[in-house]
Amino acid sequence: MRYIVLTITVFVLFALETPVLNVLGLSAYSIDVALLAAIYLAATSPRFGGFVTAVIIGFVADSFTPGGVLGMNMEIMGIIYLVTRGLAERFQVLSPLPLVAVALVCSTLDILLVFLFSIVFDRNLTQYSMVFVGAVQHILTTSLAGLVLVPFFRFIDRRIQGRRYTGSLLRL
Repeated sequence: MRYIVLTITVFVLFALETPVLNVLGLSAYSIDVALLAAIYLAATSPRFGGFVTAVIIGFVADSFTPGGVLGMNMEIMGIIYLVTRGLAERFQVLSPLPLVAVALVCSTLDILLVFLFSIVFDRNLTQYSMVFVGAVQHILTTSLAGLVLVPFFRFIDRRIQGRRYTGSLLRL
């Protein structure tokens, strides 16, 4: 249940992010919600369930990427999950300073992997510099937004934790 609610939350955040940023004229300052969700899952979830959910969240990110290669974000979120999982086993990732540092590292890794996979799988990519032009803004915005979104994920997680539906499916 927890994984479904977090995936739906990421989907809703993706659905709200683009129109709101376009209306405000801040589309250059997009946030990688999937990356922050993968970091949160790596720090709080068992290995298998968190990995599968991170890959599914990558699929959600793929569905919101126009013209992107399907499956690229799935693979990247899986890699981000595994890297962050290794870091989370060593120190507390969800504290503010380590969270910003991990988000900076993972966001940079995300941009580099997008660049690498685009070179390999996207034959139409001709402007390599365009990938890196907005990368600095994107990396900084994502890492600072982690200070807001990760506590939001934690809040949602705590609200659903321990709640089980005890009623029957049919009312008789």
